[in-house]
Amino acid sequence: MSRWVLIAVLTVTLQSAVAEAAPDSGYNQFVQSLDSVLAGAVMPVADEQQIAARSPALPGWQAAHILGFARNMLGQPVVWGGASPSQGFDCSGLVQYVYRQAGINLPRTADLQFLAGRTVAPAVLQPGDLVYFTTYEPGASHVGIYIGGDKFIHTSFLQGVVAVGDMNDAYFIKRYYGAKRVL
Repeated sequence: MSRWVLIAVLTVTLQSAVAEAAPDSGYNQFVQSLDSVLAGAVMPVADEQQIAARSPALPGWQAAHILGFARNMLGQPVVWGGASPSQGFDCSGLVQYVYRQAGINLPRTADLQFLAGRTVAPAVLQPGDLVYFTTYEPGASHVGIYIGGDKFIHTSFLQGVVAVGDMNDAYFIKRYYGAKRVL
């Protein structure tokens, strides 16, 4: 089984556990409930064709527009809270701006953007899908736009600009949280 299919299965299992945890139960109770859910979990096995059948691709023209707008933002400065070329961008501001240019409205923050759309497995990512990572806080705290070939456009605080990231980079493998298709 490919590592991305395994990550996808774990992601779905964790998302189910999060949905079952009471939001006001406290972090320790949540972790205990998550441990109990995972302890008895039977990991379903689905091949990539089954996953692909449940995850339709983005319409070609919208994906092309999204990728074109995203590529035009490469090199823009990274600014915490930024959401436009004149301000600079943070990750969710970049995603919101790019998708808005294609006529798609998304929430402002990565965690709220993660609630939009359908979950897709890493093995069937299509250009234009959104990829999420856990970085500075638990949950979806960083987002990028998948461009194909295990690459994505995001705000790189390390580089200080909007740049292309690699899903196979150890940093991102360790922090992968999930992927969504919003069309």
